[in-house]
Order: sequence, then structure tokens, then C-alpha cells
Amino acid sequence: MLPKQQFYGEIIVTKEILIVAGETSADQHGAALVSQLKAASKDVTFFGIGGDKLRRGGVQLVEHAENMAFMGFVEVAKHYWFLRTVYNKVVSECEKRNPARAILIDYPGFNLRLAKELKKREIPVTYYISPQLWAWKEKRIEIIRECVDQMLCIFPFEEQWYHQRGVEATYVGHPFLDGEPNFMERERFLDKHSLSTDTIVLALMPGSRQQEVNRHLKTMITTVELVKRDIGISAIVGKAPAVELPQEIGDKIHIETDTPEMVLKYASIGIVSSGTVSLQSAIYGVPSVVIYKMNPLTWIIANKVTQVSYASMTNLLAKEEVLPELLQNRARPEKIADCLKKWLRSEDLREQAVNRLSEVKRQLGGPGASKKVARLILERLETD
Repeated sequence: MLPKQQFYGEIIVTKEILIVAGETSADQHGAALVSQLKAASKDVTFFGIGGDKLRRGGVQLVEHAENMAFMGFVEVAKHYWFLRTVYNKVVSECEKRNPARAILIDYPGFNLRLAKELKKREIPVTYYISPQLWAWKEKRIEIIRECVDQMLCIFPFEEQWYHQRGVEATYVGHPFLDGEPNFMERERFLDKHSLSTDTIVLALMPGSRQQEVNRHLKTMITTVELVKRDIGISAIVGKAPAVELPQEIGDKIHIETDTPEMVLKYASIGIVSSGTVSLQSAIYGVPSVVIYKMNPLTWIIANKVTQVSYASMTNLLAKEEVLPELLQNRARPEKIADCLKKWLRSEDLREQAVNRLSEVKRQLGGPGASKKVARLILERLETD
């Protein structure tokens, strides 16, 4: 086993690793992990699926993650043959390269299928950022049990959940707490958008997939107009790298393209898509309304198979609705505006929400998740 004190020393491990990160957040966390692995071993190389951050980190991409950003049963079904082609490309590369290990990050529809194929080829699998089996399709635990030899979880309750089902798992902390890359000071950020330091900023975070932006952004813009009738605010859209915004949006609203996470960090309140960004609301202490709209058939199916009370991880960790959730037909501008105006009109209510978000953040632990994950993976590489 690799001694901890040698972690940042020169470790000779000449091995190639497959990494699959099919979404924007997975690309971010995967890039942080690759950076830590390379800091520990210059002789580890990577290939697989990822976005711009993994590519800049030196990963040879078989497919770009922005081409795979589908969410929902219907949406995935529409792109089945494309996803099948990508899957075959990854398997073909594994045949050529015979990687020492695979690191699969979230993206369960694709990655769990791939894990079964990797098992056949005797390629050991690290699953980093567990599929949310506790929320839906728990029967997939059998694939994890049979095909994944290292499960690394980012939420504290997941470790026990897996242990109770006979799967060895390790809680590593959440990589969102590892640091804030290239965040400028608030004053500079506001000046960049021609806003004064006393501006009340409303963050609009429509999602990292084009289908999410298409379904959410118009509702968000209409909500801004409703709020502005009563309260002076300025809204900024946090634009994810892989999405396009309508050209006319720039005439109505500010847009942050360089570092979209800064919008939420420096906002007073927000409207966020259900998903990763709703947890960032807790980390940055920004009371936000969570919305999500999907294909009607996907919505019907999701309601039948999900086993949890809330859509956002923030509320699941809090075990109560800290962030109002307005999903599907309930995600109407007037309802969203009413929630926002309650916080804007009452500093006490907003402060109560901030305090509850702080309690959720404390559950996530401290920084160091990426470093810990890298160490655990290198230990396995030493013994594989």
C-alpha cells in the first residue's frame, strides 16, 4: 500500500487510466482528480470521455461530454444510437489500451452498463460520485456489487447505505469544498457587469444542458420582470460552457460566461435548476428557488420510480424544504416571483434560510476530497 507521506513524492506508476465524465459537473470534479493524480505520479496517463477541463488537464478524449448532455428517459431514448456508438468507441479503446483501471464519475445510465463490460475484461473499476441508487432503481446495486471494486461517495449517508447492502464504500467528502478556482473579488465581479456594490443580484442558473436552458430560461426571465415591478434587482445568468443562449437575452440581462459559479457566489438570491447547482446554493449560502421542467412523459416515469421526497440534494440533506421546489407545471413565473419577494422583503426570512443552508454545508465536511480520492486510487493501482 502506498504510504501517505509519499503521496506528493515521485511515485513510479506507469499505467493508463480510463476516465468517463459525461456531464459538466463530472468534468469539473474529474479534472480536479486528474490534477491530484498527476501531482502524485507523472507516469499515469488518461483517456476517455470528458469536457474542456479534462481535456486541458491532459486527458485524451474519445468523445466530448457536451455531446452527451442528455437528461431524462425520453431524451436519452432519442439519442440511443449515438450513445451506443460512443459506448462502442470506449470499449474499442479499452481493447487497444487495456487500461490499468477505470474511473467512472456519476452518469449512471452509461457508466453502469460500461462497468459490466469492463468486468468481463478484468479491468478494475473505481466509481467516484455514486449513482443515486437510494433515490431510484435501487436494484442496480447488483451491478455495483458485482462490477465495481472501489466505490467512493461524496455524501455522508451514502457510505452506510452501501454497507447495509453488502457493498464496501468510502465517504471522501464533497469536491465542491476543495476551493474556488479563479474567483475574482465581489467588487471586481460587479464592476465587470457594470453594477454597483450595493446591487441586489439575482442569480439565474438554468442548467448545464441545452435542453435545460431551453426549458428554464424563458421562465426565469419572465420571473425577473415580475420581481422588478416591485423591487430593484439586477439578474445575471450563469452560462455553462456547453450551452447556447438566445441572442436577445443579452439585451435584457447580464451574462457571465467565464466563471458561471461566481454568479451564485455573489448573489443575494437565486433561481436554480435542480441538480448540482442547487447544492452550490447551500455552499455559497444563497437562498434559491429550485425549478425543473422536463418532457411530460419523462416526468410521469420519474414520479413512478423515484423514492425520495425532494428533488434537490440540499433539501434531501436538510430533510426539509429549505429551498422551495417548483417542478414541472408548478414552475410558473408568478409562483417563483412570490418566493423570491418573500426573501427580498424580509431580511429575517432570508437570514433564516441562510442559516439552514449553512447547516447543510456543514454536513458535507471540509476540503480535501480530490486529494483523498487520488490517494485511494493510487493505493489500488499499486496493488492491482
